[in-house]
Amino acid sequence: MLSSRCAGACVLLLALKCLGQSNSPGRPVLDLSLEKAIAIAISSPGNANIQIAQETEQLAHSRYTNARADLLPTLDGSVAEQNLTVNPRAMGLRFESPLFTVPNEVGPFSTFDARLRLNQNILNLSAIRHWQAARQDIQSAKSETDSVREHVAGTVARLYAGVLRADSQIAVSKANIADAEALRDLASHRASAGEGTELDVARANLNVAREQQRMLAAEADRTRTQLDLIKLLNLDWNTVLSLTGKLDDVHPEALSVEQAMTIALKSRADFKLQQNRIESAKLNYRAAKLERLPSVAGYADYGVLEGVQTHTVGAALRLPLFDGGRIESDRLEAASLMRQQQIHQAEIKSQIELDVRKALAILGSAQQQIRVSEQAVALAQEEVARSRRRYNAGIANSLEVIDAQTQVEIARDDRVAALFNYASACIGLAQATGTVAKMVF
Repeated sequence: MLSSRCAGACVLLLALKCLGQSNSPGRPVLDLSLEKAIAIAISSPGNANIQIAQETEQLAHSRYTNARADLLPTLDGSVAEQNLTVNPRAMGLRFESPLFTVPNEVGPFSTFDARLRLNQNILNLSAIRHWQAARQDIQSAKSETDSVREHVAGTVARLYAGVLRADSQIAVSKANIADAEALRDLASHRASAGEGTELDVARANLNVAREQQRMLAAEADRTRTQLDLIKLLNLDWNTVLSLTGKLDDVHPEALSVEQAMTIALKSRADFKLQQNRIESAKLNYRAAKLERLPSVAGYADYGVLEGVQTHTVGAALRLPLFDGGRIESDRLEAASLMRQQQIHQAEIKSQIELDVRKALAILGSAQQQIRVSEQAVALAQEEVARSRRRYNAGIANSLEVIDAQTQVEIARDDRVAALFNYASACIGLAQATGTVAKMVF
C-alpha cells in the first residue's frame, strides 16, 4: 500500500514538472494589468460585439444623412435628343380656314434639350423633426456601443480576478506542500531514530501527494481561465499572461446608496442610451404631429431648347387635406412608442437602484468574510504550532499534526475565496455604477 502511494506521488510530480516545462521560452509573455486588459478588450479590434455595435453607429449615421437629404436642395441635369412625328389634331388643334388647314401629321423633326432642375424644401417642420430624431439616434447608437464596452469590461474584470484567484490558490498550495514536506521529513527522521512509526511516514507522504494534486488542479483552473481571457482579448493563443494585479489590492471608495445612485445615473451607458431613445421618440412624435401643417417647396429649371434659353421658377404650398387617416395613425404610433420608452426608462432606473443596493450589500458581507478568514488563518496556524510541539515532544502522533494542517489549508482556501468574493463584489459595484472601465487592482 505504501509503495503504491509513493508511486502515485511520483506520477503527480512528473506531471507537475511537465506542466511547468510546457511554457516554452519562445512563447510571448504579456505583463497585464486590469487597466491594460480592459483597454485591449474595449478597443475596436479587441471584441467582435464592439465591432458590431460600431457598425450600428454607421447605420445610424446613414439614416441621419438620409433624413438630412430631405432638407437639402436637389440638383439634377438632363440632355435629351428627340426625333418626333406628331398629330396636331390629336393635341387639340382643330380649326379650319381658307388660308390654313391644320395637318394631320407634322414631322419628322428633331429637338435638342439641355436642362438643369433644382428642388428645395423651404419650410417642412415635420422633416426637420425627423432629421433631429435621426441625429439623436446617432447618440443612441454611441451609447449602445458604450453599453457593450461596459459589459465587456465587466467580463474582463471577472476573468482577470479569476486568474488572480487561481494564482493565489497555487501560492497557497505551494505553502501547504512546504508544510506537508516538512512534516514528512520530521516523520522520517523520527522513524529512523526509533521515535516514530512507518504509519506516521505513510500518512505524511499521503498528505504531500494530496497537496500536490490540489496544486495541479489549481494550475489547470488557471490555464482554463487564462484561455478564456486570451479569447476575450483576441490575443495570440500562445501568449503567456503575467498578471501584475493582486486580489488584496482592491480598495474601492466607500459609497452610500445615494452617492452610488448619483454616479450610476451619470455613468451607466444603458441609462444614457434610454435617455437618448426617449428624446428621439419625442422628436418623432412631434414630427408626426407636424405632418398636418402646410409645407413650402421651391423649384426651378433652366435649359436650352433648340437654341432658345428657357427657364421655370416657382414655389408650391402643399396642404394635406385628406390622407385616409395615415397622419393620425403615424401620430398615435409615435405617441405609443414614446410612452413605451418612458416606461422602459423607469424600469431601468429601478433596476439600477436594485443593482446598486445588492452590490453594496454583497460588498459589506465580503469585507466581513475577509476579516473572519484572516482570524481563522491565525488561529489555525497557532493550532499547527501547538500540535507540532506536542509531536516533537512525543505526546502526539502525526495524525494530530495533519489534522491541524488540514485546518490551516481550509482557512487559507477560505481566505482566498473571501478575497475573490470581495474582488467580485467590487466589480459588481463598479458595473452597477457604470465605472468598471476605471477599476484598478
